[in-house]
Amino acid sequence: MAAKKEKAQKDLSKLLDQAKVRFKNFGKELSILAKKSEKEIVKASKKGKIQLDIVGLNMQKEKLYYDIGKKVVSLNARKKLEILELDPYLKKVRKIESDARGRKKDLSSVRKEKNK
Repeated sequence: MAAKKEKAQKDLSKLLDQAKVRFKNFGKELSILAKKSEKEIVKASKKGKIQLDIVGLNMQKEKLYYDIGKKVVSLNARKKLEILELDPYLKKVRKIESDARGRKKDLSSVRKEKNK
């Protein structure tokens, strides 16, 4: 009986030693995975920041286009700029401005009707 007990203890000890080795290897693998994950997270973060920077720069460019357009229309209205290629666009701007003035008059008429 004592021999069986000793054998069982040796087997258990052997199993525990194997488990320790496996857990150590598992811990090392987890550490490697964590480092890889951390690197991927940092990489994704950098990519996201760069993409946001690109969006911001494109917005700045669009704002400049807007400002340039306003300046061109303003100069054209004062007869200080004449670019034939822009005539169709400038005609559209004048038409829209005219339509807006007309709609403002319509709004004014509607407001006066409510007060009567």
